[in-house]
Amino acid sequence: MSDIQLYLLDVDKNKKEASRIAEQSATRLQNNELKLVALIESLGEYINNEDFTIRAKAMAYLAEVLSFVPPKILSRHQRNLLCDFVLSRIADDGNGLGACAKALMALEERGKWDDERATAVTESLINNTHPLRQYKQQSERYPVLTLIDALMAKYRNALRTLHDTTPDFMSRFISYFDGEKDPRNLMVVFSILKVPMTEWAIGADAQELFDAVFNYFPITFRPPPDDPYGITAQDLKDRLRDCIASTADFAPYSFPALLDKLDSTSMNTKRDVLQTISSCVMEYGPRTVSLYSVTLWDALKFEILNSQEDDLAQEALTALGEIANTLSQGTTGSLNAYLRPVTKECNEHLEDAPTKQSQATGQILYQLSSVSPEVTNIILAIVLPNLFTLFQTADTIAKRRGLLEVYVKLVEANSKVFGEWRYLSKKADVDPASNALTEFNEQALQVMINGLTTAPIKEVSFRVVCLNGLLQSTKVRQLLKDEEITRIIQLFHDVVITEESHGDDEMKSAAINGLLEIAHQKPQLVVDRAFPAFMAELPDSDVDGSLSYIPVLEAFAKLSSEGAVFDTVILRLKNKLNAAIKQGASSAYLGALLTAILYALTQGSSKIEQATETSPYYEDIVVPLLSQVSSADPSLQLAFDNESTLDLVGRICNIIIRSQPSPSQSQIASSTYTLSSGLSQSDLPPFKLACSPQQTKWTIISAHLLAALRRDVPLPSEPQSLLNALISFSDQLSLSSPVRAASLCQISLIVNKFIPTSLLKQIIEPIFSSQSGLVDPRALNSSSVRVIFSILKGLVLRNSPLLNTLFPPLLSFLSDQNLGKLFAHGFATLLQPDDLLTKQNHCTISGLHKQKVFTLLVPEIATRVREADAETKPNYLIALSGILRWVPFAVVKEELETLAPLLLQSLDLEGEEVVKEAAVDMLEMLLTDLPKAVEGHVGSLITRLLNIAAPAVGKVPAAGAKGVLQDPARVRAVALKCLAQVPASLRTEIVLPYRRQVIKRLTGALDDRKRVVRTEAVKCRAKWLGVDDVGDDDE
Repeated sequence: MSDIQLYLLDVDKNKKEASRIAEQSATRLQNNELKLVALIESLGEYINNEDFTIRAKAMAYLAEVLSFVPPKILSRHQRNLLCDFVLSRIADDGNGLGACAKALMALEERGKWDDERATAVTESLINNTHPLRQYKQQSERYPVLTLIDALMAKYRNALRTLHDTTPDFMSRFISYFDGEKDPRNLMVVFSILKVPMTEWAIGADAQELFDAVFNYFPITFRPPPDDPYGITAQDLKDRLRDCIASTADFAPYSFPALLDKLDSTSMNTKRDVLQTISSCVMEYGPRTVSLYSVTLWDALKFEILNSQEDDLAQEALTALGEIANTLSQGTTGSLNAYLRPVTKECNEHLEDAPTKQSQATGQILYQLSSVSPEVTNIILAIVLPNLFTLFQTADTIAKRRGLLEVYVKLVEANSKVFGEWRYLSKKADVDPASNALTEFNEQALQVMINGLTTAPIKEVSFRVVCLNGLLQSTKVRQLLKDEEITRIIQLFHDVVITEESHGDDEMKSAAINGLLEIAHQKPQLVVDRAFPAFMAELPDSDVDGSLSYIPVLEAFAKLSSEGAVFDTVILRLKNKLNAAIKQGASSAYLGALLTAILYALTQGSSKIEQATETSPYYEDIVVPLLSQVSSADPSLQLAFDNESTLDLVGRICNIIIRSQPSPSQSQIASSTYTLSSGLSQSDLPPFKLACSPQQTKWTIISAHLLAALRRDVPLPSEPQSLLNALISFSDQLSLSSPVRAASLCQISLIVNKFIPTSLLKQIIEPIFSSQSGLVDPRALNSSSVRVIFSILKGLVLRNSPLLNTLFPPLLSFLSDQNLGKLFAHGFATLLQPDDLLTKQNHCTISGLHKQKVFTLLVPEIATRVREADAETKPNYLIALSGILRWVPFAVVKEELETLAPLLLQSLDLEGEEVVKEAAVDMLEMLLTDLPKAVEGHVGSLITRLLNIAAPAVGKVPAAGAKGVLQDPARVRAVALKCLAQVPASLRTEIVLPYRRQVIKRLTGALDDRKRVVRTEAVKCRAKWLGVDDVGDDDE
């Protein structure tokens, strides 16, 4: 059988095999085993067959063969002959049009055509296949469109000449694509039509060409699920928008048509219209846009002044800005003609401030003023005289506030155009001296300073606007002199220092943030003026017990986030800390200063991390602090006797040391336990148990130092001996909670970071021996259980294989009546986040450690809990909820259907609010993502949530009642949140029977003493009232 026969047999059954056959023919043609004449002759009986499907398949075979033929195999003469042959098939037989187009495309790809050939192919297609929609198959039309698109791209001059020399060509060309609806084809059609739109003289055909594309506006296409072509509605919208905006010749048709569509009730249509108007304005040029600018303003202003959606208002604002931007590139007269009605109407709305329209006016003026220096100067010259006149005659503070809000927006726009002190304008030729705002600056400053200093403290919103206006003025490049900025800095720090607190202290927060922004622009002025004022308010000692230093300290620490003043803030705080220590300040004041230093270091952590060698902050801060903490001086021992103070010292040391390179840390590591005491390590904890209380507390700092060390840094002692020493130290019952927590954390750190994998088994297994290790039932106590789980935590994070053998025997202790609850809480803490066991502290943290814990523990606990007696069952529930709380929902999801009953039982536990909260959180996620798992337990779920959130009458404890347990407000609030999710996630017929019960019981929660509970109760009740209850007239 010949290749064509084989192809015809397989093309419908196995396209891949048919393509292989065509490729085989192409190879034979390449190797001269098959002559082109013979190939064409073999097509004869099939290409002239009475069955049109066979004729089409025969052409498909030829097209595929040609697509596989390498370039330069066919001569120019052969390609021309084949091209004429294919064109004759198009003229004589419309069947197989897609295959003909593919054949022509293959021929063009194997040798560029001359202009005459490209013109002939185009005319043949248009003359013989017009209109293209007569071919019903998309697969037939798409190759034709692709071919025309390629011709438009490669033979632009030839086709433009064809258009210029053929009077009716454009009309036939446009109508050729009429009625196309397929999204894939439309993408190509829009691409084709854009060429004449942008490159040809379309003249009288402009409207017809415009209508050809605008008929598709707005695009409402929705791609089917799993669309293999990946064409989205946005793709079509973008390409259609490009066509509409392609030429100014469309303006007489596009703007009226778009404004007509703007009246649509569809938000999506409005959005498309506004975006298209912006594109048209950007592309049509200033001359054309000037003819329609006022008409566009009249239409667009409605969308802003009476906005239905914020994003629509923003799109309209963008369009107004683009009009101003385009007109700025033309004559001043056209720009003034546009801005005149805009500013006139804005001035009218300012007379009614504060209103929704006056707020919108501020947005309009901001958008336009942000365009260019010319626009902002015109607007300022027209609007500001009127604004200040209205301000002086305003009879209410509310009106003055509304006017100042508009002024602030104008100043913000001004800084964008003329630049800030630290950032130049984006326009290189902008001269700050030409800023029209300078003319009104003195008057504006007086108005805002008077408002800030003379308005009553309770007028917070007005004073905040004045403060913001002053702040924005300081940013504008070369607007204010340094003396004026210094005056504003003084006003701001006076608000922070001297003003009494009012409400939520919004003024103080705004003043602090204002100082921070000014420090970004003019750091030295803030250092020279505000810093001395702040430092003067910080006492060397707090013997009078006053807490007035707290807001000052907070403000000062926040300034550290500005890199230019970071070092100065740290230096001043460090000096004040040293002075406070010398003056015998209280631990509360020392703690506040240390907290401020820690906050500053945290804000400037990026600067600390830049050090490639030993950080200067180590010598300036860490060394002096450790020296003071470990000093034998009684006054210093008293200053650092508080465990919270030592924890802050440790955190400060940690944040500085952890970013240091390993060589630097190696020098520091030797003093992890000795600090700067000069004592022998063997005489200090954890190596020596009988130490002074002061030395015992050093363990808190040692934990932070150990956490900061990189994994390759040598420890001050061999890891195994250090681990054993820490275990013995932690086993003491006399340790305070902070010291015990620090020593346990060190155990986790040693296990996680410093024991190599090769030695892990031989070190850890003896510790867990049931004969002589920690899990010896005869020696187990609360301290040893904590040690066990601190070791396990270190192993869990590194995802150690040892867990496979360590977990099973430990699970058996959950059934122990004496130690079961301790082990339950231990399991619950395994995945709990720890602020020292982090990647920032160089810990080994596997991405799959949570999944592993879930796999090893949860199924086993779920099995054992069903067999447990009533006395030990809570232990399993505590452990289960504690683990599930920290496991990603995606991991838990598959098992939640079986775990749901156990989570519900966890809600009945008394005195275990953390467990209840975890269970409620998990149930809420279950309701959201897997509601079917809860449908069978809905009654039990609702009852238990109500018992937590709104106990029945008689069970609610009175204020101050003793001996009555009620869940904390936090737990009650999350229970209500979960209860509100029930009607939102489950089917109405399932929740409807519980509607009355829930609404009645929620009355108690609505009267709860805590606001957070009342807030959630209101939301929950609204959700349940929304449950459709036909015929229920009780509510």
